[in-house]
Amino acid sequence: MSLSRTELIGKLMWNEGGYGFGIPSLANSMAWGLATTGPDRPDLPSVVAVSGPPEKYSDDELAELTAFSERRTKHYDSYFKQRLGANLIVIDKLSDNSWLRKRMSWESGPMYSTTLKDAVAVFETEQV
Repeated sequence: MSLSRTELIGKLMWNEGGYGFGIPSLANSMAWGLATTGPDRPDLPSVVAVSGPPEKYSDDELAELTAFSERRTKHYDSYFKQRLGANLIVIDKLSDNSWLRKRMSWESGPMYSTTLKDAVAVFETEQV
């Protein structure tokens, strides 16, 4: 059963912040890593955050991102009881049609891929 564009958009967690660069990101990462869920702070729907307005993604890209998000979140959930505080995967389609793909606490190595398939493949072999 294929989902409509609206349903795909609704299944994804949308990043409304930055990419985790800069000096303020260090303090935010520390606070984020210690975050816990509670009555005022619900758990996250996913461990994958997609950046930018949904309009810049094709239906096929949204479908691939949704499937990737569901796979990685299921894998993460097999190890941990809450997603809040996870080292989120951030993905964005850039204006030149390349893909930014990183974790919130990216330390080294390239953060860009030429295709969405290559971008998600970086994370498919990770243990957590």
